Parts: sequence; C-alpha cells; structure tokens
Amino acid sequence: MSTSDKRASVSIYCKIYTENFSQAMIDRYATGKEIYNFLLKDAKCCLPLKGDCNLWYLGTNEKFGHIIYNERVWHWSWGEASFDTVQEFIDVVYKDGLFTKGQYLKLSAKIEEGRMIGDMYLIGEYLSEKIKPSTTTSTEKENNHVI
Repeated sequence: MSTSDKRASVSIYCKIYTENFSQAMIDRYATGKEIYNFLLKDAKCCLPLKGDCNLWYLGTNEKFGHIIYNERVWHWSWGEASFDTVQEFIDVVYKDGLFTKGQYLKLSAKIEEGRMIGDMYLIGEYLSEKIKPSTTTSTEKENNHVI
C-alpha cells in the first residue's frame, strides 16, 4: 500500500476563541495527505490576513485540545498546548508511513516557525510583518553592519 493509500483514525481539535478551530478533522479516517493538508490549511482566524495554519493553533492555543491518532492520544488542558506535542504527533504519523519525507520536513519547519511566534495572539502580527515591505535600504543595512 502506498503512502497516499494508507489511512488512519484521527481526531484533531483545539478550542480557540469562541469556537473557531475547524472541525473537519474530528473523528476521521484520513490519509496522510488529508492530515497534512488540514495541518497547513489557513485557519482564517487572522482575517483579512492569510497563512495562519491550523498547526500553529495546536501548539499555541491557551485553552484545551486533543490529537488522537489510531491508539495514541495527546490531550492538553488550559495553558498546556505545546509544539512538542505536535512534533511528537507528526513524528508518529511519519514513522507509520503516512507522510512523505517532504511533507514531514515542511510540517517540522512550520512547527519551528510556530515556536518562533510563541503565542496564538501574536500570529496576526507575525503574518503582518511577513508581508510588510522592508523600509531599510541596502545602504542603511551596510551602515548598520557591525563587525
């Protein structure tokens, strides 16, 4: 069975704001590609900005949530969300052969990016900074360079 054909029982949920996290991956029998796409899907919690992926909320939400994958259960309560949990989950899915190496590396990179953001309330600010054009000229950068 190829990576794209394998399926697993999965449930991914966290409580953000009033009830803004997608419920599309609750109690599903999904392929690795479906799980991957869900984790990277825009959560639409920072409108009009785009790019706030579901994965970031799993690691930063202040309330509670769970990830269930086959027989494995990760559950967290108020203030316990962690990217360590999300990384452990994608490690297990990858070891089971549901993610390709490329998918795994991209998810791991998004986890590291999420760690850098650190707080779900800073995701919008982070996305704003990413799209903001640089106001520093190359000459200013050279003048500020310290050896």
